[in-house]
Amino acid sequence: MQLPPPQPVSTSHYCVIGDVIIHPHAKIAPGVILQAAPHSKIEVAANAFIGAGVIVQAFEGNVVVNDNAKLEAGVLVLGSVEIGANACIGESTTIINTNVNALQAVPAGSLIGDNSRPASAMSEQPSHSSTVVNVASQSIEVNSYTNPSAFQSTPSYHKSGVIGRSYVTQLLDIMFARNSS
Repeated sequence: MQLPPPQPVSTSHYCVIGDVIIHPHAKIAPGVILQAAPHSKIEVAANAFIGAGVIVQAFEGNVVVNDNAKLEAGVLVLGSVEIGANACIGESTTIINTNVNALQAVPAGSLIGDNSRPASAMSEQPSHSSTVVNVASQSIEVNSYTNPSAFQSTPSYHKSGVIGRSYVTQLLDIMFARNSS
């Protein structure tokens, strides 16, 4: 059996904006958006896997995806985040300004973010369950919300907030300059 010759790596199936460094051995699926704001940077290390439809937006810091880390389909990473080596982020998870330790597994559909919002704002949120996961002597709060559509009317807070589907759609429209004409 004869193998086809190796093909050059193509970046035409994903979008890179700003200061983004991708190791040549990283695997990036179609539909991925990697966007670094000014004075921020995204680094994707060797053998890291970024699944289809993942959005990584670095602002007010850097996003680092370390060796062999896996971000499954539909993950949203915002702010300043470091994903440790061999960590696995389940599909449809949102990570906001929080580091994920090496070898940590985050369940699909999780919401992980910093706790910088005032306690009074938390009482206005829809009902949710919260689990604190202790990994390598670091506590990370994992929240599961029961009514994600209710966040569209929630005011935004400094450094943290939940991004709704309409916001992401507007962001994609602006980034790709979609026109009806």
